Amino acid sequence: MWKNEIFFDILCLMKHQEDHITIEFTSDLKFTAFSVLVLGYLKNFLNIDEENFFKIEIALREVINNAILHGNKASLDKKVLVKFVWKKKYLRISVRDQNQEEVDFKEINRKLKNNDVLSFNGRGILIMESYMDKVEFKSSEQGSEIIMEKHI
Repeated sequence: MWKNEIFFDILCLMKHQEDHITIEFTSDLKFTAFSVLVLGYLKNFLNIDEENFFKIEIALREVINNAILHGNKASLDKKVLVKFVWKKKYLRISVRDQNQEEVDFKEINRKLKNNDVLSFNGRGILIMESYMDKVEFKSSEQGSEIIMEKHI
């Protein structure tokens, strides 16, 4: 059922003065480009400048590709959930895979702090932390989630 389907849900929560777009898709890399198209829409809608758009796009591509390839092991039976949330001054993006193994983000960050940039894991985290204003990592039974925020 999920092999060729994409669910696109646009919700505006005016009560909270916060808007969001949620995308859920199978673990196929073609949906990375689709997510970037949604980001392009938000670029125009939120008047994001070129430099910040470039940084957000690179971080978004990295985190979605990691969710598909490393989190879900490119299994078409598993989904990736991407949520864009914005207010006037920020854009927050969360990406969650269905990886049921606990990811030790603290260990990955420790290796990065020891300048082990050639490590198999972690380069994407370095990119995200360099380009975004805030990055948060969560691991639970529902999957691994990375939340990134950029002030606009």
